[in-house]
Amino acid sequence: MTGTLPRRRMRSLLRHSTLSYYVYRHRYLAKFAAIGLFAIFLEITLVGLMPADWEWLTRALFGFAVGLSVSFGLNAWLNFQVPRRYMLGTFLRYAVVSTMSFSLNMTAVYLYRDLVGPGYGWARMASAGVFFLFAYGLHRRFTFNRARQFGIAVYTVPEEKVAAIFRKVGYHCDHVHIDLVDETMNPDAAPVDLGKLRQVRRLWGNIPVAMHFMTTEPERYLAQTWDHVDWYLFHADTPHLMELITECRLQGKKVGVVWHQSCPMAEIWPFLPHVDFVMVLGIAKPGVSGQPLNPQALVMASVFDALRDRYGFEVMFDGSVNVETIPQIAAKYVVAASAVLRAGNPIRVIHVLKTGAKYEARGVERKAA
Repeated sequence: MTGTLPRRRMRSLLRHSTLSYYVYRHRYLAKFAAIGLFAIFLEITLVGLMPADWEWLTRALFGFAVGLSVSFGLNAWLNFQVPRRYMLGTFLRYAVVSTMSFSLNMTAVYLYRDLVGPGYGWARMASAGVFFLFAYGLHRRFTFNRARQFGIAVYTVPEEKVAAIFRKVGYHCDHVHIDLVDETMNPDAAPVDLGKLRQVRRLWGNIPVAMHFMTTEPERYLAQTWDHVDWYLFHADTPHLMELITECRLQGKKVGVVWHQSCPMAEIWPFLPHVDFVMVLGIAKPGVSGQPLNPQALVMASVFDALRDRYGFEVMFDGSVNVETIPQIAAKYVVAASAVLRAGNPIRVIHVLKTGAKYEARGVERKAA
């Protein structure tokens, strides 16, 4: 048996999830390519409609400007759902990257014309195809870097049904968030079962696994988790935290520091230049699912969001994340469990969380019968 599922049933589930996995994981690329192709066709059409006595480069620049505006609007609205307050900065970065790509395209077009003569349309299509992945990579890294990433929470307790969670969520998560709570932080905590971590690694394959240590003694577990965890999240008041961060770095892992309502800002500040994530706990009692949102956590998420570019980390938010609270949360990475797993349609809830509930919210959290 694998968890609560027979091996044959698990293999069938994995096979049927593969197509959904690839569609979901490459959704931004597919939409970006479709929008880019439309913008190129629009540009070429405009170039062909402009007066023939105009310099072809003038026509190309005009067509490019129109195509850039249209492609940005479609990507910002349909693909990456850019919040309005970030629209201007995102457009400026998009224009810089697109102009760089267009310059390379024009160089290639010039060479093409010198070799085989005029024919802007075909030359532009060919050069755009060659430089497509280059431009997409830059846009994902620098332009549209605020698309939300969703993590499903899994607990390392004996009663956690990991296979059942996988059946509901499949590969529709960007990372798996493991919560480890022991008696040093909660005297009533259930025993830690690291077998749940190994099961997560088997089921979710190459999807990143994050481990949130809710313990004052994380070193008790590190050696047993190196092979299964990609990101480590420590509370700011963890003893010898800088040594733990160093050890994780030497193992090639990403690291995050966790803010909780009991954590003064001065305590977390020294670690900001050394971490990949700052995770804000949105609830009062770590490790207890279904609690109300702590308003102070929303304020702190906004504070860290304003600091992220200066220090180079990303903001993560865990606790009371649902379709009602998500529009208020200033974080690229969001973590949820009950809001998704108790919903009648978990996959739909995940998509609503990832878009910040910008397009739909009501009716998606109905508890499954």
